[in-house]
Amino acid sequence: MRHRARLAGGGALLALLLLGVLAGAASPGFAVAALPASVGRAVAGAFGGGAAGPSATAADLAGGPDIGASEAALADVPPGYLAVYVTAAGACPALSWQVLAAIGKVETDHGRSSAPGVHSGVNAFGCCAGPMQFNLRNGPPSTWATWGRGNVYDPADAIPAAARKLCGDGLARPQTAARDPCPTVAGSAALHQALKRYNNACWYVHEVVTLAQRYTRGAPALAPSADPFVVALARNPHITTTTSHGCKPTPDLASGRLDLRVQSLLAVLADRHTIRLSCLKTGHSRLVKGTGRVSNHTVWRAVDIDRVDGQPVTATSPAARRLVVWLDGLQGPLRPAEIGSPFDLGHRPYFSDEGHQQHIHVGYGPLLG
Repeated sequence: MRHRARLAGGGALLALLLLGVLAGAASPGFAVAALPASVGRAVAGAFGGGAAGPSATAADLAGGPDIGASEAALADVPPGYLAVYVTAAGACPALSWQVLAAIGKVETDHGRSSAPGVHSGVNAFGCCAGPMQFNLRNGPPSTWATWGRGNVYDPADAIPAAARKLCGDGLARPQTAARDPCPTVAGSAALHQALKRYNNACWYVHEVVTLAQRYTRGAPALAPSADPFVVALARNPHITTTTSHGCKPTPDLASGRLDLRVQSLLAVLADRHTIRLSCLKTGHSRLVKGTGRVSNHTVWRAVDIDRVDGQPVTATSPAARRLVVWLDGLQGPLRPAEIGSPFDLGHRPYFSDEGHQQHIHVGYGPLLG
């Protein structure tokens, strides 16, 4: 029962922790603003502190600091747990609170499960305990002994321990993840590596990543551009799109926000080929896989093409090879800074690796001057 008593006295502490998160530069995405009284009441009420008042609602938390929570997250995650997830994730720049919350959901439904090992003892497998299901019996040292501090059944101890473990298992240095253990799951290799060390199964990684996405508030829908050039490009019959790779190129193309060089290149390519776009910006990872570099997709300067003249892009596709060789002849402002494909032409800006065997990637660097 220690964790219940600790939560009951923790309202003021968690309010201070949230203010610390707001003031910390290590937690991108938080708006630096005063904490509304409604959020203070919600946090205090969730932890049993302060004067009695109405229970926290989605509206209470939505009116507070911008943590990027979806309506699904605000409806499902108990406010007290939400505060700890947010605070704990702030200690690891590459870890989102949504991933921590997704683990808490999969493992114990944010501590609401009545299964053995959640509030006392160990689970049915005889090993794991607490809201984040830390192994007490492996080792020595056990997983909890390695990463935990305090009481494994107390979410205020268990959730930060989970954050430390994920950070130590790869998210502290995401650029060092050399191989993706779950390549068919959305997200980065570093995230997959850390989650697979939490539970050694790609289906588990997929569950956590998917739930984390559902807990994340989506960006506002992109409004189509009225620019006639962009409208014509979006309606060009020689350019089609697909969402089969997890991206959403159709609204990106119609938005007019693409780098002008990408727009111009697509117009030229559509005069020579029929092409299918598999990715522009929305849905692509922020970092180049296996590195700490920001992808050109993130800043609207890249396009991925997975079909050329009706043929899938592969190492044996004549149409794809013709397009890549033609790109090699481009000079001037439309010459790309990077071209990834199944074809290694042996010189820059060309490259070929296992991640570019089924599409052509064309990217541009920053505009100078």
